[in-house]
Amino acid sequence: MNINLQISVLAIGPADLESLIVSTAKDYQEINMDYVTYNLEDDVASIVRKHEENYDVLFFAGSLPYAITKEQLNLKKRMVYIEFKGTALYRVLFQLIREAKADLLSGNLNLSIDNLQKFQIEECFDELDIQYQKLFYYEGSLLQDIDRIVEFHYELWQSKQTDIAITCVGSVYESLKELGVPASRIIPTRTSIRTALDKVLMEGINLRHLQSQVATGIIQWNHTEKFVKMTEYQFQRKILDLKNIMINYGEKLQAIIKWTDHKQELKFITTRGALQFEKNHSSNEMKLLEEIYRKTEIIPRMGIGIGQTTNEAEIYAREALAKSPKDKLAFYVRDIDGIVHGPIGGDNPLSYSTRNNQPQLIAISKQANLSGSTINRILSFSNSNGESFTSTDLAIGLGISIRSARRILHKLEQADLAEVTGEEQPIARGRPRQIYSLARLHRAVSNEQISQ
Repeated sequence: MNINLQISVLAIGPADLESLIVSTAKDYQEINMDYVTYNLEDDVASIVRKHEENYDVLFFAGSLPYAITKEQLNLKKRMVYIEFKGTALYRVLFQLIREAKADLLSGNLNLSIDNLQKFQIEECFDELDIQYQKLFYYEGSLLQDIDRIVEFHYELWQSKQTDIAITCVGSVYESLKELGVPASRIIPTRTSIRTALDKVLMEGINLRHLQSQVATGIIQWNHTEKFVKMTEYQFQRKILDLKNIMINYGEKLQAIIKWTDHKQELKFITTRGALQFEKNHSSNEMKLLEEIYRKTEIIPRMGIGIGQTTNEAEIYAREALAKSPKDKLAFYVRDIDGIVHGPIGGDNPLSYSTRNNQPQLIAISKQANLSGSTINRILSFSNSNGESFTSTDLAIGLGISIRSARRILHKLEQADLAEVTGEEQPIARGRPRQIYSLARLHRAVSNEQISQ
């Protein structure tokens, strides 16, 4: 392992697991870990939202805080959690025997367990040759209200169907103790923590590889009527202002600035890591465009491409540039995996794939006589704005003309992938706008994903 690799990790878990996890992580020289505790699982999302920006990887002490974060926050952050496996049950069973809290050898044991798979529990009992009379598994989702998990254990105990409850969730354990239910808590083993930390190392390696990818930006501008009326000296001062802005930007990001033979175009070349696209969604680049406009009165167009080589990155940058608006401060990014992000700086930036390699999506594209990229853009817009909207809404969201939006929706309607479900009267005078529903398109895509 490369000792020079340093990964900043934010660990999120209950206070009573902090010492165990942090001490285990000290064996990994490549990992710089900060541990933040929570009292209630409901606090996890706000903790992550507050701290995640400063870390490479999020590390969760169990699947529940991980699942909460994944459901409530739309993060593109690398995340790893410690799995609770059947072997973690050994410690609890040993404690029950040592403290004489349950007779594990009589065959009369009745218990309830959550957050472990059935086969893992049965395998553990079989290996230890422990017989039980009744064993109840919590089969609901851990993302349900914690009170439901508590209720599951409590009702079984109150009705005398169980003698003891075993849980992996700290807040459930505390609630059961308050209710007087004999309960034990499963905590992760050092082996399972090390397994998760090994995954963190792999995520760190992948992240460093990702950050070393080449990022190329292309900026173009047109000479406005105001520029035409300038003297040559005035014009040259504006160009000098632009050069100073780009020199400062290049110094900050350690980027190479290249003025092309085309007098109204420039390029910058840096790395994905320097661009910090995942962390700030290119806020530095938006500030760059705003500074150019403020100091030079030029309205710049920009596209950014990310690739393995400078040539590949430039090709993708020109693809992104072609999508960028000419009359507003916003731009697109074309990623190495075919994902297009933008318009960044616009009201509702989208992320969609330019590739279409799923059989059913290809069939949908042919059925509607639209490109796979267009279908993906529509789905991305619809996921952010709902399944129902007008052609005007779609035109604004995709940055296309209303005529083009109407043509797209008409094709989807003809392909039985969209339907008119109502009308909207515009504020000003005019014909009512038809409201289209894309529920059929979403169902078609969902059916394709289920069949995979």
